[in-house]
Amino acid sequence: MKIGRRVRVYLVGVGMGLIATYFMFNGRGCEWMPGKRVLSSIEDRQLVISEFRACQMDCYGLSSQDVFNAVNRGSVLFSESETSGPIKNYVVADDKCKITFALNTADSISEVLRFHEFNEKCACGNQSDSVHRPLFMPSNMILSKLYENGFELTQSNSCQFECAGIDSLTALSIFKDGKVIHEQSYPRQRPNPIYMVELNQSSGEKLFFKVEKGLRTRILEVTSDRNTANCPCN
Repeated sequence: MKIGRRVRVYLVGVGMGLIATYFMFNGRGCEWMPGKRVLSSIEDRQLVISEFRACQMDCYGLSSQDVFNAVNRGSVLFSESETSGPIKNYVVADDKCKITFALNTADSISEVLRFHEFNEKCACGNQSDSVHRPLFMPSNMILSKLYENGFELTQSNSCQFECAGIDSLTALSIFKDGKVIHEQSYPRQRPNPIYMVELNQSSGEKLFFKVEKGLRTRILEVTSDRNTANCPCN
């Protein structure tokens, strides 16, 4: 085969590979890259923080939003990370903060281990570094991810909305004005995470939306703190 034809065949093969890669990874961004895999592993586990580190976080003027922004938008600094042991410590940095996260791939939690490059002296010496509490992703970030996942109305939603006395626009407003109830949510449920979202009406009524994140985001159930009647909508 002549060189010119070999080059053409090679370029055709490369082009077909690029097209196949586009369709295989379309909508998945760069999740297959090492840094993105690490960040996804941190986010997919329940993040915890010790009382001592939580005290430091407040002292440094950081919030859970800043921590999860680092996980979502930051970069993994592999040269500063410790990845040789069973528990791997990854240093993650964005434009606001630099944090070390502990990740045990055999466990269901990840941990905020250290905040870097803050010089403030914090009165946190009386706080325990061995007592931990969950650090939840803020509601606005969860609801944004649910909305960006694409929203799908189901056949039973019309019945559910009518029973609750709302329309589809009110239901959609949960992504802007709702509040995730973490204690009643199951973000690590497989195959599809479930979230309970509270929406306060101007009348004082509270509506509760059971939301599922699958290929599309769907509302599974709507209940009210005032109307306890069961609606036969399924």
